[in-house]
Amino acid sequence: MKTALPMLLLASLLAGCASGALPSASASSARLSVANFTTIPVTLVVNGAVVETVAPGVREDPVKAALPPLPWSVETRSPSGRVLSTMTVKSGDSAGSFGDAVRADLACGRLDIWSGPPMLGPTFIPDPSRPCD
Repeated sequence: MKTALPMLLLASLLAGCASGALPSASASSARLSVANFTTIPVTLVVNGAVVETVAPGVREDPVKAALPPLPWSVETRSPSGRVLSTMTVKSGDSAGSFGDAVRADLACGRLDIWSGPPMLGPTFIPDPSRPCD
């Protein structure tokens, strides 16, 4: 009866698939990405801890730094510490063509942060009312 265990595992797997349940994003599968198309370095903060500083003109998809378990409270900050953008990522938010994202069009460029598919959208137009520092 050496084949009983593999058959039991296969039956369990097929039953889970037949239930229609979709896997949710976990800390190991969730990704966080950043595109810093500004002229300033931007600090990426997750759950209150600095993850990394992203240089001007850098796109990192996904962020290479280690991230804590979900949920994430994500902020980007200017060199002076001013919060430029915020978003929250919870388990299950990223599935297929859905995800979480935030965009900041600033006087010095565009800043995108996302978990899931990258953001699409209009051409960047500088917003002088949103200074970078």
